[in-house]
Amino acid sequence: MHDAELLVWRTIMEDGTQCLGEEQYLKAETYFSQGLLTAYQLAVPEIIAFTLRLLATVRVRLGNLEFAEEGFKQALRICQEIQNSKGMAEAWAGLASVSVKRGMLWEAGQKYEQAISVYPSTSPPLRLGMLYADLGQVFATLEDWTRANIAYIKALEICRSNGFPKGEAELEVLLGELCFQREQKTEATRYLRHACQIFAQIDDPVALSNTLQYLALVHFEYNEMHLAFECQQRAVALCLKFESKTIFSESCYFLSKIVQFLENYQEAKYYVELSIQYYSVQDLDLALRYQSLAGLFFISMDLDKAELYYLKAVSLFEKIDDVRVGEIYESLAALKEIRKRKVAAVNSQDLTEDLTRPPGELALEALVRLAELYEKQRNFRDALECYWKALGMGRNAGMTTDWIESRVQRVSKRLRRKKLAR
Repeated sequence: MHDAELLVWRTIMEDGTQCLGEEQYLKAETYFSQGLLTAYQLAVPEIIAFTLRLLATVRVRLGNLEFAEEGFKQALRICQEIQNSKGMAEAWAGLASVSVKRGMLWEAGQKYEQAISVYPSTSPPLRLGMLYADLGQVFATLEDWTRANIAYIKALEICRSNGFPKGEAELEVLLGELCFQREQKTEATRYLRHACQIFAQIDDPVALSNTLQYLALVHFEYNEMHLAFECQQRAVALCLKFESKTIFSESCYFLSKIVQFLENYQEAKYYVELSIQYYSVQDLDLALRYQSLAGLFFISMDLDKAELYYLKAVSLFEKIDDVRVGEIYESLAALKEIRKRKVAAVNSQDLTEDLTRPPGELALEALVRLAELYEKQRNFRDALECYWKALGMGRNAGMTTDWIESRVQRVSKRLRRKKLAR
């Protein structure tokens, strides 16, 4: 072997690997192509196979799947000829990644299993753990929950036994997500809480914030709003320090949804407004934030501000989503009707009617109208939240509330059916 050529090859591959890590894929492809030419000059099978795999890997990232597949197959043939088990495992894993990109998930699973079967016991165990994790994600996408769970547990055990806490926590997040999909709430929260503990111990605030938000989502879906609030509030405080404005905005928006269910509408408005402040793109998500804020002002009977934000929402929806334009105009029509009745009540000369009118009846009517709109739009969570508030308001005023209770039951059933159909 020529030392000079070997040094050139190593330098080229180091530069290419750095570009790959920085996601500069075209530059990485250029370096690895040069490296392959040098590898052929060196005529060492292990070096040629290694270079082929890296070049194929970057081509997967670039979407050049045919070239990537051929590169991995060439590397596999070389490694089979020289009985290099580690190289064979990596080539099979590369072929699996090509299958994933093509959406051929069953085939990808078979190739990951092939990679695991030939992986040598003398090679780094954490790489084997990664292969199990990749296999688990394939099975999870296929909704083969049992096999996904087995693969994730294998990966978790490898990370734990080899002192890799970050990997262990990441696997617990995946297991938590898997349990959540299977409606195993207790197991999901257990995995996610333990992952949070590990991320806190190793001082990884980004991963901790993301995991807390997933935990908040689990509590939210099971109507444990106080627990959801605690998790999401902590996540928002963390992501303010390091996340992008868009992610912070999304976190605040979810927190506002939780706070609404706790009936703290003033605080909910604050978080939606904060979410809007940190959201800079004129798109569907901003329009939804305006619509949510308008609904909050509608609930509090601040009709002028409700109208203002409905109009802001509709100006965006008209450019993006024709269906939601109709929803906003329905809300504006309901708002207009409530405003007319409010003015009529104030200007009414029938003092007897005013004295006998139950206090807060107009606000309750506004809530019910808004709930009806949400229900019609199949936004059952917001509909249920408005009906609950209307029910509480009616009971406090000593009004008959049977008709509201029946609506609460109806929307609750529809929300449960929607969850089961997911």
